[in-house]
Amino acid sequence: MPLWREIAQSLEQRIRSRELVPGDKLPTEYELSRQFMVNRHTVRRALSDLQEKGIVESTQGRGSFVRRPTRPAQLKRRPRFTEGVRNGGREPATKIIKLEVRPADTRIAAALELKIGAPIIFMERHRFVDGEPTALGIHHFSFERFPTFIEMYKVRGTITQTLRDSGVPDYTRRRTAISARLPTPQESELLRIPRHVPLMVHRYLNVDGLGRPLEFGESRSTNEVEIVFPEPGRDGGGF
Repeated sequence: MPLWREIAQSLEQRIRSRELVPGDKLPTEYELSRQFMVNRHTVRRALSDLQEKGIVESTQGRGSFVRRPTRPAQLKRRPRFTEGVRNGGREPATKIIKLEVRPADTRIAAALELKIGAPIIFMERHRFVDGEPTALGIHHFSFERFPTFIEMYKVRGTITQTLRDSGVPDYTRRRTAISARLPTPQESELLRIPRHVPLMVHRYLNVDGLGRPLEFGESRSTNEVEIVFPEPGRDGGGF
């Protein structure tokens, strides 16, 4: 077996056994060359093999990091995170970071068609799939329209069920704007990603069955984006 392949298999085994987890930095080329008693060219060949497999991500000057396995996030009219993850045979989980009432700023008021300063429900959440952090989300709703949202959400556990029990049986996405930027130190820590890995930022507006603004939100993740154009009359859950 070529030496570079032996190094690649050793590192891959450490990753598969979760000795090294997504976001962890691999030993440096110098450290690996000392450990396996090979030259750096051999180490680079091993790291290149792991990068081609999508297991690690290497950046000049920063080193190599364990990459989190991801599936493309599908953009659809009906965003249903929990249902979509479970339909894919995986287990979703959500942790509330902040849930409170605050005044609407200019951008949020315009999106939800409210007066500036009107009370809104602000919720920030941390999302997980199979125990791995995958996204950070921010959600805004009109407090006047959903005065019991906070108490209901704490019991129901999902936005979809909370809205259903609040008299909104269905909602769809009217628009999504996508951009990319580097993570903040806090985002890097919560999502377990290196500071040089860009985040995909989705800012969106959901509307109810009558087309009225329902939710203005933002999602930050490292997922690739896949846009699916369903056949007429067919639509499903997505990101």
